[in-house]
Amino acid sequence: MIKQPPPSDSTEQQQMIKLGPFTKSDFTRLISWIDNLEELVQFAGPNFSFPLATDQLEKYLADENSIVFKVIETRSNKTIGHCEIYKFESSAKLCRILIGEKAYRGKGLGVEVVNLLLEKSFLHLNYSLAELNVYDWNISAIKCYEKSGFKINKDKTKTILVDGKPWTSLNMIITKTEWLTKSEH
Repeated sequence: MIKQPPPSDSTEQQQMIKLGPFTKSDFTRLISWIDNLEELVQFAGPNFSFPLATDQLEKYLADENSIVFKVIETRSNKTIGHCEIYKFESSAKLCRILIGEKAYRGKGLGVEVVNLLLEKSFLHLNYSLAELNVYDWNISAIKCYEKSGFKINKDKTKTILVDGKPWTSLNMIITKTEWLTKSEH
């Protein structure tokens, strides 16, 4: 079998998206993508309050454990999304993953974002485990994460109330070894 580089190293995928640093100049765009409380909680969990505002984002950027990115479509150089790696002692947590520009949703770019975050987590930050949380009703996101090799960790769930309705988040995990093995195919 011929070994191929991890997904984010392929020419085709590099042409689709890249990650750049998220800065204060990106605040207005991110805020414009979040139309209601449900979208905010889906994107960020309970960490922000609606409406999302610049003072919340300034505090968010100041957290030294967060590595925050904008997602850039490479052909147009247009910012189309947002994502983050949160550095825990024992794992990299992928979070706040959003393709904000609606015209770019449903095109498989979420998988590309996840693979770029995993590459950074495993190959640059040298973590051996990555995790993320996703609401159990968000089937398209769960499928996206499974395509990158994540598996549901049945031992770790959490339920919060959003507008009086219970939302259950599932934890998903992948090891560096699992990701490297999956990337070889």
